[in-house]
Amino acid sequence: MYLRKLSDTPSSEPEPASANTPRLLDTLAFTCSRPVTPEASYKPTLFAIQPGINAQDALTYVSNLLETAELNGDEISLHTNPVERALFWGMLHSVEVARAVVDALLEGARPSNQLSSALDNPPID
Repeated sequence: MYLRKLSDTPSSEPEPASANTPRLLDTLAFTCSRPVTPEASYKPTLFAIQPGINAQDALTYVSNLLETAELNGDEISLHTNPVERALFWGMLHSVEVARAVVDALLEGARPSNQLSSALDNPPID
């Protein structure tokens, strides 16, 4: 319902942020230590999120992980039967959308001068 209402409101440009408005990523807290795959809360884990990582660095890493999932998914989907392929494509689409959201947050967090520069000079892959 929210998205439908939002799409009914025509807007070609994002609202300008005032100079005193903090960027969203700057208002987020740093990461805390958290196990990646906890077996039990009382057991130590081999892999854990490290404390003190800022939101921009964490989201950049998430974007890279999602990109890897997309690339691996493209390869895996070639070797599945039609029913599994349809289910897999649904999951892969979710990964692609999640990455698009993360990348949009990262691009939106850039200061306006960096954003306009990035739009004028897109990175070459």
